[in-house]
Amino acid sequence: MERWKGCWIMPSFKDAIIDALEKKYQSQMSTAEANIKVYMQSPVGVGEHINIVETVDKEMQKISKAKEMLDELANWR
Repeated sequence: MERWKGCWIMPSFKDAIIDALEKKYQSQMSTAEANIKVYMQSPVGVGEHINIVETVDKEMQKISKAKEMLDELANWR
């Protein structure tokens, strides 16, 4: 076992946790990217979003945060 963020975790558990988080952040990025494509290609079909620029900005922030988390997660491998 090794120490990970102040607690003891078996390496297989550590790898499973890191892999799960990596997939989570990648999924968040993919979802936000898909949303941006929809807003950009057919903004008329997205009626509940009056301010598309603001909505796309929020999706970009989601991508940025997920990338930041992936970068931090790489420090734990």
